Amino acid sequence: MPTLIMMHGMTGDASMMRPFAEKILPEGWTLLVPQARYKHPARGFTWWRYENFDADVTRRMNLSRKELIDVDASLSQLEHLIGAEAPLGPLVVGGFSQGGAMAQELLHLPIADRIQGIVCIGTRLVRPMELRIRLSELDSKRLFWMHGEKDVRVPIEDGWAVAHQFESADWAVELIEHKKGHMIPIEHHDALKEWLETFI
Repeated sequence: MPTLIMMHGMTGDASMMRPFAEKILPEGWTLLVPQARYKHPARGFTWWRYENFDADVTRRMNLSRKELIDVDASLSQLEHLIGAEAPLGPLVVGGFSQGGAMAQELLHLPIADRIQGIVCIGTRLVRPMELRIRLSELDSKRLFWMHGEKDVRVPIEDGWAVAHQFESADWAVELIEHKKGHMIPIEHHDALKEWLETFI
């Protein structure tokens, strides 16, 4: 059976993501809910530390070199966790906001061949050029994409860039655009669980 890895967003933590992850988890699957390594100055944790944490920083198109070093350190943490705690076999990786960005970044690791699906909720691309190249090297799999049209944290245009990147690589893409903001609306939880159940 597959393993689901679901990652929280900036200022979240594993305990905030776990109830949602457990709700959508198909029966018999293994669940991993990692916690980011960096403490956020306001609350919770972050997968990479912005060089300043003002309200508009998440709208900036490109991460700095220092921020990308954090991304790579978090990837190492996730690679170690998966190696230690995930049974051998297929993986579905995903997350909300920063967590969804980290799910895409996992494709750069050797475990990419095990990844059968990616869940991107309210998120954006981190390294578009590198990801495009990597997707061209990998078999096409499946993406579940969800974004709110009123999202002010991560504008929906940035979210669509994720969907288009994977569509261009011939991935099968399930799209849900909702009317709300930077959140995971409860009315769409079942749709994600049903999508996950098709991997069994």
